[in-house]
Amino acid sequence: MAFVSTLSASSVIGNLRIRWGTFTNTDADKGGDIATGLSSVVGFMVIPTGHVGNTQPKYSASGGTVTLVTDYDEDGNWFAIGFGGG
Repeated sequence: MAFVSTLSASSVIGNLRIRWGTFTNTDADKGGDIATGLSSVVGFMVIPTGHVGNTQPKYSASGGTVTLVTDYDEDGNWFAIGFGGG
């Protein structure tokens, strides 16, 4: 199994949308891409739930996709705020 991300729910705050979900890694994976369903991400937060290392996950956003870099076998929750995506 590889890195897997799920979209759990979404909401609207003014003219912004917030989306959130979960991610899981196998013991050989160190992150992957999260399709937020947004056109543009302006804020992103990660909350590790299965943190096995000592580093906070890092991320970069391009359009509505966030690339997450984690320690091996780290799982957690993600939250994205941005525009578009219906």
